[in-house]
Amino acid sequence: MPTTLYSYSNGGPTPKFSPYHVWKAYWLIRNNGPIGRKALSRALRLGEGSTRTILEKMVKEGCAENTNRGVILTEKGKKKFDNCGIVAKEVDIKDIAIGKYHCGVLAKGRAHLINLGCEQRDEAVRAGAMGATTLVCKNGKIVFPDDEKYPSKEVEDALRSLFFVEDGDAIIIGTASSYEAAERGAVSAALALDDQRNPCWQDSGTFISQDSEAEDLKCIALAIHELVGRLPLTMRSKNHYGVRCEDGEVIDTNYTGPVLEEALKKNQIVRKISPSGPYRGVPIVAVPILKKREAVAVIGVVDITKGAVFEILNRMRKEQL
Repeated sequence: MPTTLYSYSNGGPTPKFSPYHVWKAYWLIRNNGPIGRKALSRALRLGEGSTRTILEKMVKEGCAENTNRGVILTEKGKKKFDNCGIVAKEVDIKDIAIGKYHCGVLAKGRAHLINLGCEQRDEAVRAGAMGATTLVCKNGKIVFPDDEKYPSKEVEDALRSLFFVEDGDAIIIGTASSYEAAERGAVSAALALDDQRNPCWQDSGTFISQDSEAEDLKCIALAIHELVGRLPLTMRSKNHYGVRCEDGEVIDTNYTGPVLEEALKKNQIVRKISPSGPYRGVPIVAVPILKKREAVAVIGVVDITKGAVFEILNRMRKEQL
């Protein structure tokens, strides 16, 4: 399961925080909340502006809530974090890791994204760790990606005492002169796996789900946007707002509309004039994506020709009746 935490910026200049800081914010609020913004900023070692950006996105998504005592996770936020598939714990395995402190990160279901582990080591180093060791669970054993004879049973037993490990899982052990740096390196390496997880239409059978977020839908939305001659296109999943595309670009990553919502609710194609929003008064065709007869997402094409495409589709539909 992808974390869905990888991209948290709203466009514009490169943010001063990393995906690790987003994960850590969820972790801190989940385990220490309610927590004030200043206290969270200190714990993250981020400026208050960057911390505010993260919190605003969490609140906007319905994952966090501001209270008189501080920020808390909503039930949606707790579920999102608990199901993200990234678990970090301090480990003491000097046999296969250098450095004084070690952090082990279980990345559920991500073993197939591992090559030799070099990429994870490099990602951990870029995040400030001294290095990282990557292991995968295969045929009931925790092994190196390129050598199923190692590591030792003692190392495997130690890891299994900390994590519930199954075939297909990966474990990244970050090492550094401080635990914070080791954790940042290992978690960053694990999160980076999700940035390569879903290129365009690859694995399309499972790519779109009711929990897909705007970042997951961008590529598909832009592809369809081009196929329909760059007519404005919108797309969202059942549980998250999505994207709006115009002139070959994504111009909104928190979009929904009344016609999209109607198609999701009815589990059927909806063709009508939009009653509100940026496309008010313009014909929309919204097509739901169904899995097991339930709509998990929806795509909407906006007919800015104000009728031509809409009339053609209506004529085609009538001819089929």
